[in-house]
Amino acid sequence: MRSAEGRGRTLDEAVDAALIELGESRRNVDVKVLSEGQDETVVEVTVIDHAATTAADAAPVDGKGEIARALVEGLLKHMGIRAQVTTRPGSEPTTLDISGRDLGALIGWRGETLRALQSVTNVMVGRHLGEGERIIVDVERYRQRREHTVREIALRAARQVKMTGDAITLDAMQPFERRAIHLALEGDPEVTSSSIGEEPERRVVVGLRKPAAE
Repeated sequence: MRSAEGRGRTLDEAVDAALIELGESRRNVDVKVLSEGQDETVVEVTVIDHAATTAADAAPVDGKGEIARALVEGLLKHMGIRAQVTTRPGSEPTTLDISGRDLGALIGWRGETLRALQSVTNVMVGRHLGEGERIIVDVERYRQRREHTVREIALRAARQVKMTGDAITLDAMQPFERRAIHLALEGDPEVTSSSIGEEPERRVVVGLRKPAAE
């Protein structure tokens, strides 16, 4: 598989640099963040092996996924947004990928618009879902990039907690972001993470792990 390393002041700039080198569009690649600093972000962009995914794409499409895809596609057209909606092969839970140009407004501040779109999608397709099932909606792999960002936030918070001994309460986050933080810190023997508050103001608290009682 072809891949290229991209560098830039922001994640988007780094990805665009690699895409120019590869001569590809975002819908045809996977992005891996290698490092994300204050002055420079480094990514590895790999062209998706379409031959390898042909079999998955040719397989019968999950019924509820296709229903959700068609509903979101129609909703975007009604909103006047030109974008492509696809079902991510092999995803569990079912994930819809939206790709196109200038879709920042569809993501919104910290993903709030995307969160609302996902909620609407699940309401519309709700009768086709089993108990506990849900549809994930993603725009230009925003969730993947955001998960990396909040993992870095978690690790920085953990370092500060270890230095000061004081617990840190992070900003309110979406459920998938809080989950990424818990996963990032679950193997750290010195700190713990817990969620407090009610949606949409639910937050993660990072604090020192209490020594086990002897």
